[in-house]
Formats: sequence, C-alpha cells, structure tokens
Amino acid sequence: MAFQGRALSPPLTIVLGLAIGGALFALWSGVNQTTKQERLEPAQSSSMTSNEAGRSLASENLDSLLNEEPRPWLLAQSLPLKGPSGHIGERFALGIDTVLRELNDRGGIAGRPVKVWRIDDGYEPENTLRNTRLFAAEPDVLALFGFFGTPTSKAALPIAKTAGLTLVAPLTGASALREQGQTEVLHFRASYAEEARRIVNHLVNDGFVRIAVAYQNDAYGKDVLASTVEALKKHNLSAVSTAALPRNSIETTQAANTIIKSKPDALIVISLSKTMASLVNNLHRNGSRPQLMTISPTGTKALFRDLPQAAAFGVGVTQVVPFPWDARHPDVASYQRLLRQQQQDGEVDFDFYSLEGFMAAQWLVEAMESIAPDVTRDRLVDELRRTTPGLHRSIDLVFLGSDPWEP
Repeated sequence: MAFQGRALSPPLTIVLGLAIGGALFALWSGVNQTTKQERLEPAQSSSMTSNEAGRSLASENLDSLLNEEPRPWLLAQSLPLKGPSGHIGERFALGIDTVLRELNDRGGIAGRPVKVWRIDDGYEPENTLRNTRLFAAEPDVLALFGFFGTPTSKAALPIAKTAGLTLVAPLTGASALREQGQTEVLHFRASYAEEARRIVNHLVNDGFVRIAVAYQNDAYGKDVLASTVEALKKHNLSAVSTAALPRNSIETTQAANTIIKSKPDALIVISLSKTMASLVNNLHRNGSRPQLMTISPTGTKALFRDLPQAAAFGVGVTQVVPFPWDARHPDVASYQRLLRQQQQDGEVDFDFYSLEGFMAAQWLVEAMESIAPDVTRDRLVDELRRTTPGLHRSIDLVFLGSDPWEP
C-alpha cells in the first residue's frame, strides 16, 4: 500500500483538541493512584441506531423491526455502543449502516429492506450471552453479523452453534476463533497472529530487542500475547516482561510498575485506547518511554484522543483494511462517496473502523443479492463461504507522527 510505514499526524482540529485536553487528561489519569480497580462509567452513545422516520436501519426493539411493511431481512448484532469501547461500536456500525442505507434506498433485496437488530453489550461477555440468547430465539434472524471482540464472540459461539446461526465478520482476529474445521464463524478480517508478526518483525529489524508486552487479561489479550510470544521466538527472543491489564478499566499502576522494572526499549500493548492511555501515562510519569506499538482494535483516532499529545507521536499501529483516505482504492472510493452523500449536513469523518464495517457489509449484501429472492440461513452461509475475501492481505503498519495524514 502506498501509505505503508508512513508517519502520520492528526489534523489541526485534533491537535488543538489534544492540547486543550492535556490538562484534563492529567486529572483523569489521577485515578491510577488508587489500588482498587476502577470501572469506567458508561458514556452517552451517539450511535446511528435511530435515523429519520422511515429510514431506520437498526433497533434494539425487535417488534418495531418485524412490524414493518415490507417485512425486512433481519441481521443481529451485539457490540459496545456505550462506555469505554462505545466509540468502536459506533464507528463500526456507521460503516455497516452506510451500506445498508444505500441498499434500502434503492429498494433493498427482492423488495425487502435489510435491517439490524442491534443491542449494546458494553464489551462484556455476560451481556453478549444475554443478547445472543435473544437472537437465537428469533427464527427470522439470518445471521449474527459484526459482533465485536474476542471474549464476547467466544461467549456467543456455543449458543449460536446450537441455534444453527453463523457468526459473520466478527471484529476479532483471535486464533481461538480460527481453529481448523470451525464452521460456525466466517471471518472477514486478517488474524491477530499476522498483526503480531508484523509488529515484532518491524521492531527487531529496527534493532529493538528488549521488548515488553502488556496484554488485556481476558481471551483477547491472552490470544494475542500467545501470538506475540511465538513471533518473538522466531527471532530467538522472549519478552523482557509481560503485564496483565484489566478490561474496561484505567487501573494500570501495577502493570506499569512491572514494565518499568524490566527496562524495555519497546512495548507492545494489547488492549483498547483508554486502558493503553492510562498505562502510557503511568510509564511516562516514571520516566519510562519505550517505543509503543499496538494492533488494529486499539484505533488510531482513539489514541489521538486518549493519549497526551506528545505521547501519541510515534506510536505504531497495525491495520487490516486499506487506508481510509486513499480514494485510489475502489472500496475506499465507494466508502468516501457514500459517507459524503449521507452526511451532507455534518462533517465527514473517515476512519479504519467504519471502513471495516463498510467492507464487511458490502460482502454480506453482495452474497444476499446473489441468492435472492430465496435468502435463507444455509444458502447465505454457503454463498459467504464461497466468496470469503482473502484473509492474508497485506498488514499495514502506520505511525502517528508529524506529517498530515488525512487528505
């Protein structure tokens, strides 16, 4: 890709926002001085789950969807829309909704719109379990589409399998969900193992050998940790330290102390942006400034928002979809065009998460259109399996830096 390895920087508005927010961040990070793990309070969601009358694409209310005429084709989605991970769910859903809105505006599939039964789970597995039980009890659901996260997707899988439902395009690259012979998951994105190898190879090639790993203490973090350890072994290296991070939390003092003692020259963080920001703040406060690397779920824009401005520069992030600002790519050109058409009254905001949702929804819609009007669970899964995109696409590594990166 033309942008591979390119140094990146925020636009002026982000720079100004971070400058103003620096003091606020310092106050916010003060909660790290406590010894008790603290949960982040849920934030108000601005998710696009309710649009103007007659164009609603998603709802938590199943009855409101099934009472529509004509009766919609129904997909089910559990993902975070509030709380510390809510920005991820909102952006991912935006990309999906952009495709479905354009589809429904031109008549849907066989005269029926495609709608999403979408329920917030806050990135907590017990909530995903609850949501998936609801989805499994509804025979109109064609597929579970676009779930977010490894622990949440793993929790949903047994219920989905029993109900004869397939998990399509979950936003996870976990090895545990890619075992040979596993038929109840159809992946769109590349694996975390590929992302981990890309990061480790880059660090070693640049002379970093004292590499520490901070990982989210759940199925997601442990999965990527195992892949990272394996990638280090290929270079005859091992992590100088590993530190567990709590999910959905900013209590990172203990993890920071473990990392500081090992004196790493590079740190791979496997978590989400707010937790990573807290960890980095604690490291910098104690004079530890290793080269920071992380993988795609963390999000570039989220890091710009959550990290202090100086700390954001130079962070390396792997990405598994094309560069959202490179309109030379045909998928990106379609993504940009439709977003601009549908957001004429507001600022158009491109990002990796919404592009991934957009591309995954395109794959699903094309499969449904090819088998219409006889769209059933089994026929849809067969067509998706036949048209699954190549999963071993190029993994980009972008750095948050000093050059303009949003054309």
